[in-house]
Amino acid sequence: MLVASYLPCRKILDIDVPAHRCREMGSLVGNVTVYYNYVNNELADPRTNKFLLVSTPLPIILILFLYHRFVRVWGPAYMANRPPYKLKEVIVIYNIVQIILSGFLALQCLLMLYMPGYYSVWCQKINYEDTPIERLVIERVWLYYFIKIVDLLDTVFFVLRKKFSQVSFLHVYHHMGMCLLGFIGTKYVPGGHGIMLGFINSWVHAVMYTYYLISIVRPQWVQQWWKKYITQMQILQFLLLILHFGHILFEPSCGYPKWVSFLFLPHNIFILFLFMDFYIKEYIHKKKK
Repeated sequence: MLVASYLPCRKILDIDVPAHRCREMGSLVGNVTVYYNYVNNELADPRTNKFLLVSTPLPIILILFLYHRFVRVWGPAYMANRPPYKLKEVIVIYNIVQIILSGFLALQCLLMLYMPGYYSVWCQKINYEDTPIERLVIERVWLYYFIKIVDLLDTVFFVLRKKFSQVSFLHVYHHMGMCLLGFIGTKYVPGGHGIMLGFINSWVHAVMYTYYLISIVRPQWVQQWWKKYITQMQILQFLLLILHFGHILFEPSCGYPKWVSFLFLPHNIFILFLFMDFYIKEYIHKKKK
C-alpha cells in the first residue's frame, strides 16, 4: 500500500514525496474542491446560477483583471505617443443605450414592484416562488449586473481619449466594486431588498448619462452647476442605500439575509467617503481660493 500510494504522487509531481505527504496534498485539494463547490453551487440561487457570467466567478475576475491592467498600465502606455481617438459618435450611441437601459430598469422597478405594493420599501425578503413577475425580477437583476460590466467602457473611453485625470482611484474602485456586487447579488440574492440598489442607481445613471450626452452633443447648453448637483445626487444615493441596507440589521423580523448588509455597507460607506472627499475638494475648497 505504501508503494502504491507513493508512486502515483511521484509520477505526477516528478519529485520524491513520501506517501503521507501525498495523502495530505490530496486531502487539501479535495477540501478546496468541496468548499468551492459548496460556495459556488450549493449556496447559489439555482434560478440564476446558470446564467451567463454567473455560473463561475472566473469570467468576472478575468474581466476586472484585464480592465484594471488596461486602464492603469496597458492603455496609457499604448496612448503615450498617439493622439487621442475621436470617439464622439461611439460615445453618443453608448450614452443613448445607457439612458434607455437605466431608465427602463428604473421604470420597471417603480411601476411593477413598488407602486403596486408587490415589493415593500421597508423590508422585502426574496420571493422564491416561480411566478411570471419573479422570473422577470431575476432576469432584470442579471441585466443590471451586465450593465455594470458595460459601464467599464466609461474608463476605456477616457483612456483612449487621453483623459487620464478622469481615471482616478475613486472612478476605478467604484466601477470594479459595482461589478463584484452585481455578481454576488445575481448569483446569491437575486431580488428582495437588494432591488432598491438597482432602482436608485438606475435612476442616477439615467440622469448622469443624459448629462454626458448633452455635454458632448450640445456643450453650449451645459451649465457649470450641473456637475455639482449630479455629484450631490450621487452622494444622496449612497446615503439612502446605507439607510436602506443598514436598518434591516436592527429589524429581526426582516427575512432578507443580513450578511448582504455586512458585505455591502463597508463598501458603500467607503465610496461615500471618497465621493464626499471629492466634493469638498472640487466644490468647496476650490471655491474659497
